[in-house]
Amino acid sequence: MKSINKIICAFVLVFSLLVLASCGEKDVDYVANLKLETPYENKEFVKDGIGKVELYQTVDGDTAWFTSGGVPIKIRFVSVDTPESTGQIEPWGKAASKFTGDILEKATTLVLESHNGEKPSLDTTGTRYLAFIWYRLDETSDLRNLNLEIVQEGFSTSKVTERSKYQTEFNSATTQALRKKLHVYSSKKDPDFDDSNGKELNIKQVIEQAKDLLGSRVNFEAIVTRKDGNYAYVENVVENVRYGVLVYLGFSSTLPQAFKPGYKLRVHGFVQEYNGQYQISGCSYDLFEYGSTSPDYTKFVRVLDKNASLEPTVVTAKDLNTGKVNLKTLVTIKDVVVNDIYMNDTMVDDGFAKEMTLTCKSGGETVQVRVSEIYVNGVPVTEKDFRGAKSNIDSLTGILDIYNDTYQIRLVSMTDVVYK
Repeated sequence: MKSINKIICAFVLVFSLLVLASCGEKDVDYVANLKLETPYENKEFVKDGIGKVELYQTVDGDTAWFTSGGVPIKIRFVSVDTPESTGQIEPWGKAASKFTGDILEKATTLVLESHNGEKPSLDTTGTRYLAFIWYRLDETSDLRNLNLEIVQEGFSTSKVTERSKYQTEFNSATTQALRKKLHVYSSKKDPDFDDSNGKELNIKQVIEQAKDLLGSRVNFEAIVTRKDGNYAYVENVVENVRYGVLVYLGFSSTLPQAFKPGYKLRVHGFVQEYNGQYQISGCSYDLFEYGSTSPDYTKFVRVLDKNASLEPTVVTAKDLNTGKVNLKTLVTIKDVVVNDIYMNDTMVDDGFAKEMTLTCKSGGETVQVRVSEIYVNGVPVTEKDFRGAKSNIDSLTGILDIYNDTYQIRLVSMTDVVYK
């Protein structure tokens, strides 16, 4: 009996020591301890795997655009995976995005380093380079690894893989964040994440109250008028006035099945702001019509009518240029003559569809038309589709938008162009 008591006492003592040791464990700034040892001066990231860059645009917690060698490139932060805050909205996603954005915007020096020390490789989307981001906030400080800092602060689970660069530091930072229960490891709710069933509004209220609704879930009815890649435009008429808003679909495999032109929807999503304009994102759709008895049913987009219609508003160039028509609504303009076509310098291969800005005349007034990347039966639409005889257009239909304070019509389909 005494032997058993001794064993129990020994077990209790060891357990107590482990608890005390854990409680007394000191925090470590793994970011401050990690140093960039690879030279980066006079090197270029895309060519050399390391190099100084300039911030072009923040995106979310683990993605951003930078300028390298004068060319904008999209970077996916390697070894991190922050909660979603764009296409989908997840707890702590907004906080992670703000944390990353604040640092990038304040940084005085930014250096990209490839994840393997060689020429950078692309992620699974084929559009984003994988990289570590090193930064400093003043010229007297050492460079800090932002990827590691995101993990250390608990804004991301670690995505480090076997034999990854800085694997030990990332594993240690993850363990510490987990022990401290920071952000994604916390049992507390994210105060910036709206987990309600959403406010019941109409589309006019959503647009007019968007600033105050940022980050909030909303429900409203609207008709899909056009789809453009990962975006859809939805509209409705309230008090005899037409209103429209952009919905970001992200890379969802199911949302395109709901956001089809001519479908009337009960839209459920979050009010977001991107590039200075409001939009709806974080939508979900169940192809099998999620059961109405579920408490989460209201958090899904619902198809109300598959045969709805909302004809475009016929306008003049003067109507557009004087702001008489609401943005993000479908419009038709007649008797259009294309006078000039602008494309980025990088758009030199006619084998690819291009985004173009057409400067046109209609009714004696100038109007801009923005052309999306459009394919017709697999054939790319290029500047040739708007030159010569094709520069005379009987009618053109698209979404009214604004860019650099200039109104423009966004063309998303060549079926919306009728040549003379």
